[in-house]
Amino acid sequence: MSEIIRYFAGTARMTERPEHKNEALRYMQKNGIGFYDVCEKDGVTSFTVTAGRAGDKDLLKLASITKTRGILKDLKKLLRRPGICIGALIFAAGLLLSDDIVWDVRFVPGGGEDVARIEQTLYENGLYAGAVGSRVDRRYLENLVMMKCPDVAYVRINMSGTVATVVTDERIIPPEQTTRESTDLKASEDGYIIRYETYAGRTVVEKGQTVKAGDLLISGTYETFHSGTVTVPARGRVYALVCRSFVCEYPRTVFEKTYTGNTYTERIPLLFSRRLRAGKDHDSCEKETCTDAVTVFGAVTLPVKIETSTYREYIVTNRAVTEREAYAELQKKYEAALSAVVGDGQLQSVTKKVEISDGKYKIYCEAWLVCNIAK
Repeated sequence: MSEIIRYFAGTARMTERPEHKNEALRYMQKNGIGFYDVCEKDGVTSFTVTAGRAGDKDLLKLASITKTRGILKDLKKLLRRPGICIGALIFAAGLLLSDDIVWDVRFVPGGGEDVARIEQTLYENGLYAGAVGSRVDRRYLENLVMMKCPDVAYVRINMSGTVATVVTDERIIPPEQTTRESTDLKASEDGYIIRYETYAGRTVVEKGQTVKAGDLLISGTYETFHSGTVTVPARGRVYALVCRSFVCEYPRTVFEKTYTGNTYTERIPLLFSRRLRAGKDHDSCEKETCTDAVTVFGAVTLPVKIETSTYREYIVTNRAVTEREAYAELQKKYEAALSAVVGDGQLQSVTKKVEISDGKYKIYCEAWLVCNIAK
């Protein structure tokens, strides 16, 4: 490549054998061709020649008269074949222009956007494989995609050499807003209002007021000076002192099992999970059953199983419960019931009344607590 540049700059490096050296020197002297940088090595003389202008014909003629080697000789051969020269020029032009051609368009979607629609929009407006990169208006195409593709929230076109990368992100379309309906908050149980917190809507009760279950506490419809009637879902809390009652019971007598020590064992064969005979009835016995498979030579399992039932005989006795035992069991039931009744409320006080009736020990309880009754 450097030799070609030298030639078009008006200089060329030549190499002559001794038998052609004098002939070349006489021709250069006769035609005023200057030369310099003369070097002789292994009987071969090399030098650089100059002409008055780039591509002087005297340089090519010098290559014809003498037996020179180098760029001049090669150029003379090429000039005799114009097809090769034209092809080389076209190839060089193709290399220069290839960097400005978009050979690949890549898409990097960020979600569920319609890539086919985006690709079609870009293709119709000049961005496709084979398009001239310098003629692609990226900002215009980005705005166009945003307008024609409602599911695209972001688009960016990046050019890197011969590759165009289209980066997109999906637009999350919120659901359509529906007309809001009024939602009122009402009392879930009877109570005495202690305090209230209203976040949305209009409070229709006052502190110190007694309400019944089902009474309106916070209304979702109210009037304003500028907007008139406004309807919103009511939100808030109304705390009231409420009384919740519950009863805990435990019987005065209990039935207990006492095992006699007598046991009975019964084995029944099963074929395909069906009994081959019926078992005997054993009243007042507890039954424990297990099933074993039948194998031959310890390897082959037959479709027959053996059901083994063990019966333990018992008698039922009726035992009177002492008050100490009864109250211990009632206390356990009371604590569990009280925890369930209070829930997320604040317990204030509890009253209890113990009595024996209908063959049972009973505790009548009233729990006073403060809780949110707005539901």
